[in-house]
Amino acid sequence: MVLVSTMFLAACATQSPPPTAFPTSTLLPPSSTVEPTATILPTNTPIPPTATAEPQPLLLRGSCGRDYVVRADEPLRMYYGGWAVKGKDTAKEWATALTIDLTMDGEPLAGKQQAPAPDLPYNCPKDYEDSYWLYYIVDLAGLPAGEHRGEVTFRALRALPDGYGDTYGPGTIAKQRFNITAQ
Repeated sequence: MVLVSTMFLAACATQSPPPTAFPTSTLLPPSSTVEPTATILPTNTPIPPTATAEPQPLLLRGSCGRDYVVRADEPLRMYYGGWAVKGKDTAKEWATALTIDLTMDGEPLAGKQQAPAPDLPYNCPKDYEDSYWLYYIVDLAGLPAGEHRGEVTFRALRALPDGYGDTYGPGTIAKQRFNITAQ
């Protein structure tokens, strides 16, 4: 017969030595096999994040600030663009003629345009009457520790009235630069 010990380990904030006594043992017939249910890691090994963990959000918007801090080497969801226009119909028109590009440390990142929305996710307090927002999202595996430079460029493919009395374009209508510290 084979003697199998079962031990449950709990992750704790403090590191204490493993217990010296073992829980109860179970005798199994020789034909039985036991599949491992956990991998025991040394106490100084970081526990990897779970696949279901939400990435840390970061809204790059000039009127909300230029300097940001994120956790290094952790998934990151960047919201960028944040251009407000008045009314849903105006926003639909802009969505077909506004491109918003993001570069990080000089390298372009391919984000995905979102449907115009009455609110920005993680919006800083500044909002406008009957505003609809145009923005993009890009997911990153993470940024290495250190200083990073981001740049957002807005381009209108044709002249676009914003519904508040101003018209923008064609061409580059704004550039914003950001400093992101990953630590």
